Amino acid sequence: MQYPSFPCGARRAFLFILIVCSVGPLLGCISKAVTETNPAKIEIPKPPPAMSFWLGNSERNFYGTGPWREGQLKVFWEVKTSSISGRFHEDPWGGTSWPGQPSVEGDFVYFPSADGNTYCIKRDDGNIVWKFRAKDSMKATPVIIGDRIIDSGLDHHVYCLNKKDGTLIWDYETGFEVDGSVVAVDDKIYFGGEDHSLYCLTLADGKLVYKIPDVGSVEGSVTYKDGRIYLSTEQFYLYCFSASDGKAIWKSLIGADSDSTPAVANGMVYTAAEDGVVRAYNQEDGKLAWQYTTEGGHYGRGSEHIGIWASPVFSDGKIYIGASDGYMHCLSADKGELIWRFKAHGPIWGTAPVVDGRVVFGDKAGWINMLSADDGKLISDLKIGDNINSTPAILDGRIYIGAFNGKLYCLGLEPPPPSPSPTQKIK
Repeated sequence: MQYPSFPCGARRAFLFILIVCSVGPLLGCISKAVTETNPAKIEIPKPPPAMSFWLGNSERNFYGTGPWREGQLKVFWEVKTSSISGRFHEDPWGGTSWPGQPSVEGDFVYFPSADGNTYCIKRDDGNIVWKFRAKDSMKATPVIIGDRIIDSGLDHHVYCLNKKDGTLIWDYETGFEVDGSVVAVDDKIYFGGEDHSLYCLTLADGKLVYKIPDVGSVEGSVTYKDGRIYLSTEQFYLYCFSASDGKAIWKSLIGADSDSTPAVANGMVYTAAEDGVVRAYNQEDGKLAWQYTTEGGHYGRGSEHIGIWASPVFSDGKIYIGASDGYMHCLSADKGELIWRFKAHGPIWGTAPVVDGRVVFGDKAGWINMLSADDGKLISDLKIGDNINSTPAILDGRIYIGAFNGKLYCLGLEPPPPSPSPTQKIK
């Protein structure tokens, strides 16, 4: 090809234009090919929230969802359970017991019953889909993991069930009762038992990974956070373990029998005990940060009349916990100072979820209570049974909770009917 005669600088400019014009179509093809092999990222819809664990997840910090309607508490449906006598209770037990909380996922509610069954019921009307019969009362929250449910109770067994029909996949026998529910991380489950042991099993087949003996009797559930397992024991200690191998990182003296599931937040570990004292420990080394004594509480002296069986709930820089003194207590999480307290109808053993600015809990006089989380003022209450010591599950503004020796209920808020117009006399 013969090029025109240009000055040197102009010739270079001409050559550049010629090259661009020659390869431009090719660059266009390359650009098109790259675009086609890298399509825009498609957002995958998140699954709807579910209450799949005790207090929502392995970290015990998801308490449910609203929205709340205006109005008063109302029962939408109820399920009557049977009853059963056991080795350690001659009187028949039914309904739901401490510390169990229903699990809610999709169209179904799963709940443990003191009558020895785990129930799967329809969420919209409470009709029973299936039930699994154990050898004694079931107390722990059924944990939903994919297509499986992990459950346990007084008969010393941890069961893995098929979520669809309740058939048994595997079971693992411990040395004594398992009141608390498991946590699940990756392909393993962790829990404590009243045989004084911490367990790690494989989810697939229930094989033992490790067992740490002599930690003390564990009545509550364990909490998992950042590779560590936290638990309280009846032998007066709070533990922090490495989840990978079960080695103790630290342990701290509580000073009394503790049935609480620890709350781990704000750089601290919160727990409570049967002496009526709430305690906070430094998360890294287990040093005591503060303690708060409820009415009638006495350090190191446990009693059913003054103690705490509930677990602390951390929300928005506050700790919420009920006690046998009949009060729901709201404390500052950093210093343990009382912000407000509310006197319920009876002792409070169940844990109190905080959802959309409202605290919901039952009391042993049989009432469901809903309070403002900010100031503790009563929003609504309703008597549904004679003894409520389990924990409510809250999802989509519906409350699922059972009464001991009774039923499981679905409740919600509903505006009162409009007042009839006054009749006018016709002259």
